[in-house]
Amino acid sequence: MHEPDDSPIRTPAEATLPGTGPRRGEPEEPSAGKPPRFADSYGLVLVLLILSYFVLAIAGDTHYGRVVSLIVLAATTWLALRASQVQRRLLRYAVAIIPLATLAAIVLGWLGSEDLARTVTAALTALLVIVAPAAIVKRLASHLVINVNTFYGAICVYLLIAMFFASMFALTGVLSGDPFFAQIQPPQKAGTVDYLYFSFATITTVGYGDLTAQGSVGRMLAVCEAILGQLYLITVVSLVVQNLGEARRKKRPID
Repeated sequence: MHEPDDSPIRTPAEATLPGTGPRRGEPEEPSAGKPPRFADSYGLVLVLLILSYFVLAIAGDTHYGRVVSLIVLAATTWLALRASQVQRRLLRYAVAIIPLATLAAIVLGWLGSEDLARTVTAALTALLVIVAPAAIVKRLASHLVINVNTFYGAICVYLLIAMFFASMFALTGVLSGDPFFAQIQPPQKAGTVDYLYFSFATITTVGYGDLTAQGSVGRMLAVCEAILGQLYLITVVSLVVQNLGEARRKKRPID
């Protein structure tokens, strides 16, 4: 004779409480709340960004140097999107488009002229460093608690802004046909490291003076970068650091 089941009927919410596993004969549901792989791993993104700078410095403006730097930057962009937990559909598009765009830039740089290679490389770099900061900012805005990953993400955005303007400087120099820097005249050509160095000197308002923009467009771009960089530091980064300090103080035990 079949005995009646006296076990209480539980709602789905009660079934997820600790210590209330599935009833006998019920399928065990997958664990919820587990963060995706590489979620908020902005420390690793920061390491890849810094690595890309040294790759540019060591590899130089040779074809192989541009290939390596584009691959590193593409990997950094993919990781930034993964860390920002963008929608699966957008991540699939990125996985498909980023390698194809990188490969197209490599082929065009190989088959075309030096100016075409510089233009394609700078354009793709600018595109990549627009996508990554947008995803990072959207993710950081959803952080309910300020932690060290939030700080790393804010620094990544700051570095990517500098890389974006470096690409804009390079595009301006190639498309205008005139030397971008007053100190580098033909037959010499400004390299990628020169633009990156000038960009960081501008965004941090260091003002070494060894490289200066000579064209009107280049000067206005430098002004925009300097203003944007300072506004970002005194608002976003300072706010993150302040809230991070407050969160740590709250965790300390009261004597």
